[in-house]
Amino acid sequence: MRKNRNIIIITLILGIVAAVLLLNRSDKTLKPEISEFSVTDTASVSRIFMADKSDDKVLLERTSEGRWLLNGKFDAHVENLNTFLHTISNLQVREPVARAAHNNILKLLSTKSVKVEIYQNSHRISFGKYKFFPYVKLAKTYYIGDATMDNVGTYALMEGADTPVVLYMPGLRGYVATRFSTLESDWRVHTVFNRKLPDMKQISVEFLERPEESFRVVNNNNQSLSLFSVIDNKEIIHFDTLQLMSFVNAFKNIRYELLINDMEPIKKDSIMGSLPLHRITVELKDGTRQTAKTFGRKLPVPEIDVFDGSTVTHDRDRMYALINNDQDFVMVQYFVFDKILLPLSFFRGNYK
Repeated sequence: MRKNRNIIIITLILGIVAAVLLLNRSDKTLKPEISEFSVTDTASVSRIFMADKSDDKVLLERTSEGRWLLNGKFDAHVENLNTFLHTISNLQVREPVARAAHNNILKLLSTKSVKVEIYQNSHRISFGKYKFFPYVKLAKTYYIGDATMDNVGTYALMEGADTPVVLYMPGLRGYVATRFSTLESDWRVHTVFNRKLPDMKQISVEFLERPEESFRVVNNNNQSLSLFSVIDNKEIIHFDTLQLMSFVNAFKNIRYELLINDMEPIKKDSIMGSLPLHRITVELKDGTRQTAKTFGRKLPVPEIDVFDGSTVTHDRDRMYALINNDQDFVMVQYFVFDKILLPLSFFRGNYK
């Protein structure tokens, strides 16, 4: 009798333990339609749309030439795009959210998440290598939330599902949520100038504080270059042709460091209201122009030059610039811009 009573007690204890475990975990076997977040064939991805609860959104579209466009008006950042495609092709479900946290995570995802839509090129009829009737299909729609407490997982939910999960990417020490950015600035190419000699008709560089150093370079049908002084529009006959060609070639890759369109308006207007340091204009053969105007970046506190003891009031590593038809305000590095901010006297050298 005593033995039977012990068996009953043990059975009750095991039943209680089992019930607790079941209440605090979800079914580990998830249906594919609510757990397959990865897109393995990224070469067929043609469109990516992401939007958050603050109404920030980005649309990334692959053109027929293979380029990616951002919101229909900018070139997308290739490196960031490749990182994103690598991420969505390697997403894995680590585990379903525990039952005890289920409702809280659903509430979190409903108030703070990024909706992700991934579209792929497909064909309505396929016979081996023969494919007919191409179209674009919506391959995946899901919601990406915040990081988990251990910062190595990300809460997510497939559209139409009621079971949130924790996503991770093998090999990544961190969480993937940050890669699903809805900020346009995170996807833009940091390009100021990206032109080759055959595209350009002429280039002018104006030093507003030293007009005698301003110059203009004319492309003579891709056969030779002519150099002119801007202050009197006189042609410079003798100059260093190799240095001038190096200058022109530098326009193939001039980038800014940081987009700062969100700078405080009063501060931004004050900077742009001052006399620019330089004005760089590239006139293309199709008649369009690209202009960049640079402005000094005042230091919060003046510094003393350790070499000559002079007072330094402006940053000697970075400056501001107004680019893209005065639409974008950016931070640029002298290290990059020095290649195209050479004064006229530099090219004349010993030929004066």
